[in-house]
Amino acid sequence: MTVEEALIARIKKPKFTEWHRHFVAHPEQIPDLVDLALGSKKPPLPAHASWILIHIAKTDWTLLRSYEHAFIDHFLQSTNQSILRNLLVSLLEFPLRDYRESDFLDSLITHVKNEENKVALRVYSLYKLTEFVQRYPEIKVEIDAVIELIQEHPMSPAMKVGIRNFETMCQKMLGKLNV
Repeated sequence: MTVEEALIARIKKPKFTEWHRHFVAHPEQIPDLVDLALGSKKPPLPAHASWILIHIAKTDWTLLRSYEHAFIDHFLQSTNQSILRNLLVSLLEFPLRDYRESDFLDSLITHVKNEENKVALRVYSLYKLTEFVQRYPEIKVEIDAVIELIQEHPMSPAMKVGIRNFETMCQKMLGKLNV
């Protein structure tokens, strides 16, 4: 059975995301899963494949290390909010690298600004931005300006919590830099 066939068979089963353990035990099948997540198959296959990638990344992100550039490239070009969110949550497990750094930074800020984006994509973009703030503390001013604009409009509770968490994470990181 191919990874695609197995994915289709497992999608509606309970504890779907626990299937990530199979890929941790059989990393040679990860390329097929990544191809499904980043490929052009009909929805919802790419979103479900990318959802499994989150759980692999949380278990052992190094299993996905060789796909980091592909994840960032796809993040920069995709318009599918579910895949964007899933790739970003996976990338949260990776240390920040220099690859397409400026494009990635700009894209994260754009996603945070865009009120039409799903709140999860906006919040996870803020969380990844904390790593940029740690590397480049001077960009915090720009991100704060974006947050001020967001706060001028009604926000969901999840967005409020995301902003609060962003501020807390930045304070902790910047506090360590100033010690």
